[in-house]
Amino acid sequence: MANLNVKTSFNTILSLQSETLGKRLLAFVLDIVVIVLYWVGIWWIFSVFNIDFEGAFGGDYNRVVWGWFSLVSLPILFYSLVSETVSGGYTLGKYIAKIKVVKIDGFQPSFVEFFIRWIFRMIDIYAFMLVAILAGGIMARIFSFYTIGLVGLIVIVRSKKGQRLGDMVAGTSVIKSKIKQSINITILKEVEDSYEPKYSQVLKLSDNDARIIKETFESARKMKDVKLIRKLVVKLETVMGIKNTDKPEQFINDVLKDFNYYTQNM
Repeated sequence: MANLNVKTSFNTILSLQSETLGKRLLAFVLDIVVIVLYWVGIWWIFSVFNIDFEGAFGGDYNRVVWGWFSLVSLPILFYSLVSETVSGGYTLGKYIAKIKVVKIDGFQPSFVEFFIRWIFRMIDIYAFMLVAILAGGIMARIFSFYTIGLVGLIVIVRSKKGQRLGDMVAGTSVIKSKIKQSINITILKEVEDSYEPKYSQVLKLSDNDARIIKETFESARKMKDVKLIRKLVVKLETVMGIKNTDKPEQFINDVLKDFNYYTQNM
């Protein structure tokens, strides 16, 4: 298991443990099982309702079937993109295998990073299959089945950070998903029962984001690094989608307190 010591956008060092190749393969297989079960469910529905496209649409049969096939294929096509975006780095397979996608600058990936990873699946996973389909021939297509994921596998093995091409372009990696700690241990910002939060947008931050903010903020205050504190404020404004009007240190303190307030009962 490789250790990723990454310099974040706050000039701090983030230590990440990249997961073993075996767990990534396990997650991939589990996601394939999910897709297969989805197709089984679709065919079961068609059989139960005894849908006869040829008899119902006659000469338009081929176009109608192609339309239906394209429609029911959409959940498969966007499965990984939607899953990772909504869950913050997981597909069902990754969740079971206890791994997740993270951005190596210390923050949770945005939709853009997840989208880039998803686009590059065409190369990382299906490159040889697409070539074989274009080349034609039954033997080429059979052979292509055994090359699924080969490009990604080679790149991951050769990469020091365990990244496939999509990860390299998106600036992400797949790491071991750690057990969620108590929020009081993570943030250590106690709030009173009567406390009124200012920023509901803190829910856009993950536990790991909040931990990095706290550690960076404390380090900057000890070194009296005003520039780093201001840089942290700008990063928070960007991630949370707000504009700060308070003093930088007060703003960061309020963000940490608000994060604790909103997540302490989760």
